[in-house]
Amino acid sequence: MQPLVHPKGEPCESPSWGPEVRDIGRIVPVFVPASLVETGLETGTWTGPFSILPAGGVAIAWAVLVDGGIRFVLHELQREWEAGDIDWRTRSIQNLRALTSEPLGAGALFRDNGEIWLISLMDPDGLGTSRLLLTAEVARVFPNGYRVALPERNRAFAFSRELDAEEAATVENLIQRSYATSEWRLSPKIFEPDDLVITTV
Repeated sequence: MQPLVHPKGEPCESPSWGPEVRDIGRIVPVFVPASLVETGLETGTWTGPFSILPAGGVAIAWAVLVDGGIRFVLHELQREWEAGDIDWRTRSIQNLRALTSEPLGAGALFRDNGEIWLISLMDPDGLGTSRLLLTAEVARVFPNGYRVALPERNRAFAFSRELDAEEAATVENLIQRSYATSEWRLSPKIFEPDDLVITTV
């Protein structure tokens, strides 16, 4: 497996309401630590839409791609889109899908028979983890079912539900190593795809 190396694409939280930021064609969903949102709500520094997920400790926020990085969507922009009857959540998934090429993933691990049993989602645009939300595309790679891990904001893993002991140990090692060395940690846990379903906005 040869993961791609790319800039962190750190989010810029300062609002700049120029044409680029208002462009609905640039909005995408991004995973963030739930603690970032929760702390921001307490201090008043988080002022945008979010969704706390069943995947413990993880939330989804929405961001606009600008200047090689991202800017989180604030309520001001959310209200502007909704006033224009724009379904920005659905559009964010459509945009993500349009930005995603085949084959899915930056790298893969194969069994002796050529079957893919793990893919690493770490793409140059920094949206690798977000691509776990493209469930139809991931399911095509793993027709017998899969689980996921998102140890850091810029890297995720999807892997077969059916692992032998060596494969399971490899998965655990990848997750823990990614989580331990990341500056943008999300979770060291393994989740079901349904754990990433939006429940609260």
